[in-house]
Amino acid sequence: MHSNDGNKIGLIEAIAYCVGDIIGSGIFVSPTSVLQHSGSVGLSLIMWTLGAFIAVFGALVYIELGTTIRKSGCDFAYLTHVGWHPIASAFLFVATTLTYPAILAIHTMAFGEYFVKGINVAFGKNLSTSGNIPRIVGFTALLPLAFLNLFSLKKFAGRFQIVATIVKFLVILIIIGTGFWYLVVKGETKNFHNIFNGTNTNPDDIVLGLYNGLFAYDGFDVLNFGTEEIENPRRTMPLAVFAGIGISAIVYISMNLAYFSVLSIEEFKGSDTVAVDFAEKTLGSFYYAIPFLIAILLLGSMNSTVFTSSRYLFAGSKAGIMPAAFKCVHPISMSPRAAVIVEVCVTIGISFIGNLEQVLNYMTYAVWMQRTVVQMALIYMRFKHFPVPKDAFINPIFIPFIFLFICISLLVIPVKDEYQVGIYGICLLIAGFIIYSIFIFPNKLPKFLTDINENGVIATQILLNTMPFYEEQNEEVEVIEEIITDNISYISNNNNNKRKYFGTFGTRWE
Repeated sequence: MHSNDGNKIGLIEAIAYCVGDIIGSGIFVSPTSVLQHSGSVGLSLIMWTLGAFIAVFGALVYIELGTTIRKSGCDFAYLTHVGWHPIASAFLFVATTLTYPAILAIHTMAFGEYFVKGINVAFGKNLSTSGNIPRIVGFTALLPLAFLNLFSLKKFAGRFQIVATIVKFLVILIIIGTGFWYLVVKGETKNFHNIFNGTNTNPDDIVLGLYNGLFAYDGFDVLNFGTEEIENPRRTMPLAVFAGIGISAIVYISMNLAYFSVLSIEEFKGSDTVAVDFAEKTLGSFYYAIPFLIAILLLGSMNSTVFTSSRYLFAGSKAGIMPAAFKCVHPISMSPRAAVIVEVCVTIGISFIGNLEQVLNYMTYAVWMQRTVVQMALIYMRFKHFPVPKDAFINPIFIPFIFLFICISLLVIPVKDEYQVGIYGICLLIAGFIIYSIFIFPNKLPKFLTDINENGVIATQILLNTMPFYEEQNEEVEVIEEIITDNISYISNNNNNKRKYFGTFGTRWE
């Protein structure tokens, strides 16, 4: 089963995914860390602006990678393209079993917590915002989202992402509009008289503030996870990614201006939920709606994470790193149904872990290790003169080097204060290498595992109405057509010569 162009997303859906993945709950919940480290209004706004410029470098290199290597799977696809299979596999195991499910679990739990908080405020209840109640509420949102992703990306999940993005901007416009009313009409400018008053000149704090701001722009690579499901990636990816970063930067800076127009510096620094505190001071009795709106906007983040995690697992299965059942897609919608279901099930299991935030810190470190290696792979491709499509987006050579430096910095900075983050991140990578050495490197599984793999494909086809995905081998087709140009019927009758199944678990990169 090969790709169906009718299910590919266009520019609008692509922008919605970028904005939905970049703008998460952080700007509504606790953007205080940047201010705490910067010490002043002026420096914090500079950090938000500088974070956007740094994100542009990341976007540039991932646009080049996405238009040069037009395969879904993001970093995994790029590392296998250059032949770095062991490290690609190690990162894949960590990402699909821990990193992305942990991110999705945190979004799911946050949805439940804010929804329950809204019920408490609106109806005078005293329900617990921790424990099983918000967890169950989160699951009631996650499962319908998973169901949406079992069908056409363009017709269902993509359209939902557009709706979720519209709701997100509704919340944003309420806060920005209210803030600018206080700033312009009511003249609440006291925080802007001496905007650099209290600036922290400690280099470590400045770097950590920038570090926190930069993470708010993470998500510029979301489209690379599903490159094969994007219409005209050479045009769509640059426009969507730059629009996503530009919109996000404007939103972040404008919302900070709105917060500063209402909250004092001390209130801002001491707030755990800035948007709720802002609404309580400005919106009167309507402020009870803010927790509900934050919960709704989290649905967009959950939807984009379901998309990225399932496509990453799907790419690993196509390459023979994961069980072959995960490369089975619906014959019409092309949705990798098994991959979606498995990632959601892993997410539900991980959500019962006690300290998800600490787990995510370890996972995030592993992600930046992965991106660092990918930048090395891109530079390696440049110097080895790998062939690229004629219409690929190619950056000046200094761009990958700058982003490589940024990636290395993001690995070194947190280790200085929390060395255990680096230790756990490296241990996760080592665990991935061990799994690769046991199951993939021998290139042959024991018979009972092979039987399980094959039966899994059959069960997936029957239960989920799917078929194994295959890719046409363009190079093989060209050779055949050159040799037997006068025998078209032969090629048609022996079409299997043009096709090859990828992803027989334990038989890698055939």
